[in-house]
Amino acid sequence: MKSFMNALYRYMYRLADGIAIVMLGVMVFSVFTNVIFRFFHMAFPWVDEVSRFAFVWMSFMAIASGLKIGLHPAFDVLIERTKGSTGKGLKITIALLITTFLFILLKGGIDYISRIYVQKTSILVISVAWQYSAVPFATMMMLLEMARQIARIWCSEVEEA
Repeated sequence: MKSFMNALYRYMYRLADGIAIVMLGVMVFSVFTNVIFRFFHMAFPWVDEVSRFAFVWMSFMAIASGLKIGLHPAFDVLIERTKGSTGKGLKITIALLITTFLFILLKGGIDYISRIYVQKTSILVISVAWQYSAVPFATMMMLLEMARQIARIWCSEVEEA
């Protein structure tokens, strides 16, 4: 079971990193191409929408990947000063607060998508839900990561002071 979960996490982060890289490429290529074509007085109106979609997806995939390696602001000073069961309790409390926030974000993202899925973009004429679906998608990934982090903290040996 543990190897299956590790494989799932590896695949999940490969997917997130792959999506972020592809979206960065799409965004850079489309905007660069449009800048060049504007020089010749020919611009593509769809580039703004494509680059906005790509930026949102790239950002949320990077946020999810950043959670895994601890790139987000943390209470490092406070955690480093606490040892033993107090430190473990503090780590679990922080992780549970982050998880609570992520559940709220997931619910809000799903509620928002359910209200705006009928709205279409002006140029590409596709549902704006495709853009905003990055929020619940990335949030689910972050919830899985928080579950893993909580399990690691819970199962770890209590540090000796």
